[in-house]
Amino acid sequence: MPLETKQLRYAVLAADMMSFSKAASFLNIKQATLSRNVLNLEHRLGLKLFERQTRGAILTPAGIPIIDAARRILTEVDNLKSRARAIRNGDAGELTIGFCSSLTAGDLRFAIVEFQRRFPDVRLNGVERDRDFLHHALHAGVIDLAVVTGDLADPAIKRRSLWSERVMVALPEGHPLAEAERVYWHDLRRETFVLGTQDPGPDLMRLLRARLAEPGYEPEVETQDVSRENVVAMVSAGWFLTLVSESALGFQHPGIVFREVHETTGQARIDYGCYWRSTDSSPALRRFLGLIRERYPET
Repeated sequence: MPLETKQLRYAVLAADMMSFSKAASFLNIKQATLSRNVLNLEHRLGLKLFERQTRGAILTPAGIPIIDAARRILTEVDNLKSRARAIRNGDAGELTIGFCSSLTAGDLRFAIVEFQRRFPDVRLNGVERDRDFLHHALHAGVIDLAVVTGDLADPAIKRRSLWSERVMVALPEGHPLAEAERVYWHDLRRETFVLGTQDPGPDLMRLLRARLAEPGYEPEVETQDVSRENVVAMVSAGWFLTLVSESALGFQHPGIVFREVHETTGQARIDYGCYWRSTDSSPALRRFLGLIRERYPET
């Protein structure tokens, strides 16, 4: 028969207290119960662990290394139970987040930093790809959560609104608008724009065309299959402008000035949401969503 951790605990406590009666009293059990369990342990091991004496229970030479090993085993068992409890509660485990924005600044970075502060035993993994890839990755179970702009119309995916970020226009130093106190959409007419194919580039392009289009005029906008950072870097050459969300401000961009884009009702903004599988019961995901609800309550 396999060894029982209960028997190991009884034997270790008896060795520590050098008495079966004291160990049984501490555990609030009958001494006969404790003695019987220790005796069964000795039979299973084929070793005598204790010398039973009127003055107490003394470890035999063979019992000393066995009890030392039992202590290590019980420590590992306790650690295993604590780990399992932490994983069940979402205090440990693993969480993979897919995203399309920069982590150098913005609300996503703050949310991740806060989550890691609260739950340091949860391993966080990041996947930065476009929205279509993240949508498929959710279904495949490659990621647990996607933070993206736009909408994933999918009944198998749950959504929650998160935050919005300011829309910024990247201008080369020396551009007339670089000194403007405020930049409005109408100030950007007749400019040439390049946007990356990475998210949120497509959403910013749709926003740009919706705001600048007018009868008989379509804004000059093209896409290039390069990263957001490289599109912004090319702005310094003065050939075109680009739009970014404010999380891009975490990068250093020599020769480039960022200005908020304003509408008649206030700052232009782009919305973010998080998505997860409706069947995902991950405790770590539950913890992250709880932090999101706390930090970014829906109105």
